Amino acid sequence: MAFLLYDNMKQPATTPAQPHPLPSRYHWFYFVAGLIFLALAKTKNRLRGYVTPKPFSITETEKSVAYDLRIVDQWLARLQGITGSSNIEGKHILELGPGSDLGIGLYLLAKGAASYSACDVHPLVYNTPDHFYDQLLQAIRLRDPSADTDSLRQAWLDWKNGQPSKLRYVVRKDFDFCTAFGESSMDLVFSQAAFEHFDDFPAVANQLFRICKSGARIVAEIDLKTHSRWIRDHDPNNIYRYPNWLYRWFYFPGIPNRLRPRHYRAAFEQAGWNSLAITPINHRPAHAQAAAGMHRAFTAPENQMHWLSVALTAQKP
Repeated sequence: MAFLLYDNMKQPATTPAQPHPLPSRYHWFYFVAGLIFLALAKTKNRLRGYVTPKPFSITETEKSVAYDLRIVDQWLARLQGITGSSNIEGKHILELGPGSDLGIGLYLLAKGAASYSACDVHPLVYNTPDHFYDQLLQAIRLRDPSADTDSLRQAWLDWKNGQPSKLRYVVRKDFDFCTAFGESSMDLVFSQAAFEHFDDFPAVANQLFRICKSGARIVAEIDLKTHSRWIRDHDPNNIYRYPNWLYRWFYFPGIPNRLRPRHYRAAFEQAGWNSLAITPINHRPAHAQAAAGMHRAFTAPENQMHWLSVALTAQKP
C-alpha cells in the first residue's frame, strides 16, 4: 500500500494564521520526545506485531465488554442524528478494523442486524478468550432481557467452528474487503478509530462505494492524534511535527497516516459519496494554537489542527 506524502503538497495561497508564541524549548522537547516514541512504536511492532488496538488488553474483560457496548451506542446515536432513526433491523453491516474481538458484531446482531461482516489486516480476533463472549452475552441480557442470547451464542459458535454464520470475519493483508464480501452487499458501514491507519485511503473510499448498496450510510469516528500512550496526552498533535521524509523513517503497517479532515472529505467526494459531514468530537480552542510547532505542511488553517478527533458520516446516492 502506498505511503501518503505531504512534503510536495501544494500549499494554499492564503496566509496561515500565526500561532501563539510558545517557548522554543517546549517544541524542541516534544520534537525529540516524539521521535523516541516513534522509534519505540516501530521496535514494538517489529518484535510483537500489532497486538493492542485498544488502550487496554482484551484480558481486561469488563473494560473490553463495556467498550464494545459503548461504541455501538455511540454509532447508533450518530445514525439517529442524521436519519432520525437508530433502527438497524434487517441491515447488513460492515465494520472496518474490528480490533480484538467480535463483541461489536454480536451486539449489533442483538439489535436486529441481519448480518455483521468485518475486515482487518491483523488476525487479533482469533486470540480472544471464550469467557469474553460469556460476559458480553450476560451484559447484553442485562441491557435487554428480551435479547435472544441463545441465537447470539450460536452465531458465535458457528463462526468459531467455521460454519455459515451471521458473523463474518476476514483477514486480508491487501485489505480487499470488496472482493471478500461482494459488491453492493452492505446497508451500513461502521468504523471506530480505523480510518487513520489506512495508507491508501482514497482506495478505501472507492472500495466502500462499491461494496455499499444505493442509499447505504457510513458512520465512522477518526482519531487524528498521535497514538503513543503518554505523549498523546501531553502533545496530541505530535506526529504532525515532522517532515514526511523523517516520519517515513519510522513507518510500519498501521502507523497513523496523518490525514486531516479535508483529506478524508476529498477522498469521499471523489469516490462519489454525498451527504458528507465531518464534525469534531474532541478539539482545542483554535487552529493557530494547535498548529504551533507543527511542520509547515500542516500549519495552514484548512488543516484544522485544533480538531483532535472527528465523526464522519456519508451516504451513497
